[in-house]
Amino acid sequence: MTRPTVVISVDCGCAMEGRCYIPEIVKVAEDAEIPLTWLLGVLEHDPMINVKLYHNEYLHRIPAWHEVGLHLTFDTGRSSSIERGDLIRVGKDILKQFSIKPTAFRAANGDIEPGDLAALEDIGIRVDATPGSSSAPPPHSPTSPYHPDPNHIHQKGNSKIWIAPVTNISGVSGYLNEGFDRLKGLVEAQLESSDYVGLAMRDTTSNGTTLSQLVAYLKGKSARFVTLTQLVSEQ
Repeated sequence: MTRPTVVISVDCGCAMEGRCYIPEIVKVAEDAEIPLTWLLGVLEHDPMINVKLYHNEYLHRIPAWHEVGLHLTFDTGRSSSIERGDLIRVGKDILKQFSIKPTAFRAANGDIEPGDLAALEDIGIRVDATPGSSSAPPPHSPTSPYHPDPNHIHQKGNSKIWIAPVTNISGVSGYLNEGFDRLKGLVEAQLESSDYVGLAMRDTTSNGTTLSQLVAYLKGKSARFVTLTQLVSEQ
């Protein structure tokens, strides 16, 4: 069997929910010696609140060999491509104020549109990990990293940006809140057709035990763990 390549990303939005499990996540990652991609949340209606909290309280706890990217929440799905592009650039500028240059991205709630791709490329994003993070992609969508069609997020094309989807099969997503047993089945199904597995979690949910179990299980398959940007840099 081909050695699996696994990416685990963290949606970082604890300032909005008042719960935070970053120390738990970091401890498991350090004990297992695996890198994570931390996607810092920026909200349209209050862009600074979450990044400020992370800067003041948590960024120093995240090992330097992990990756920090951008997680963006659009207030509505009705914004024009120009308005969405402006917010994408705001997100980049906010992270830049804290010496972070993001190259990995996810839109909250699966809210990614074809018109966003050009703006993401413009700010230096190399990989988007939105598809599969909210709901199952359309049938026959790619399940491994791919360059999307500029007009169709879920189809292969010639955009410069990469898509690294969250593994999502038969209604089970690669989010750790699904629990270890369901994720084990998800991984097994994914590895029947691909050596890539995309997993994710939220910093507002206690998933330390599930993360430990999942990493041990994947290491038993000789899996290698990489960040989102490292993943596409190797393609």
